[in-house]
Amino acid sequence: MSERADGAQRALAQVRLLWGVCGSFSAVAVPHVNAWLRGTVGVQEIRTVMTAQARALMGPRMIEAVTGHAPVTDWEDHKGGGAAHVALGAWADVLVILPATANFLAKAAHGIADDVLTATVLAAECPTVIAPVMNAAMWSKPAVQRNVDQLREDGYRIVEPKEGISLTEGRREPGSLGDFQSAISTALIQAAARRTDPRGQ
Repeated sequence: MSERADGAQRALAQVRLLWGVCGSFSAVAVPHVNAWLRGTVGVQEIRTVMTAQARALMGPRMIEAVTGHAPVTDWEDHKGGGAAHVALGAWADVLVILPATANFLAKAAHGIADDVLTATVLAAECPTVIAPVMNAAMWSKPAVQRNVDQLREDGYRIVEPKEGISLTEGRREPGSLGDFQSAISTALIQAAARRTDPRGQ
């Protein structure tokens, strides 16, 4: 490995990624994606915020086993100093919301901060990748598309859902996780560049 490539890998390992998990059945993919980030991409600093619905679907122990850190699901879970959403937002170099539900999209598009995750999204000043997952009927609704358009206008990176097998319907339809690996990798590389050069050049 060249000295330049080695330096880039070291910078990537130091990027602090904050993971937001919403209450979708696709949340079961999150530990596998975290394993990909740590084992293949080389990101070592990962923290997780889960909604109450996500925690009900998937216990936090699996995420803790992969990242080494217990996820934050409530205000009292944050053990550091200061308010949870402010501290987490300031800590993150990249914020990824995967999976993002229609409920989350609506809240984020309208600046609603009624739990740790939505409050952290408002407090964060880093690049944010949002990967929506929902059934085709929900995704096609004008209200959902308006929220997605608003989030794009506000500077969030949206990973369009793709066609796949619905976990709830059992049939092939749009709404499955899109090409999140490309979007996350791009955000991570840019964050690593900012760590080695504050101008990101």
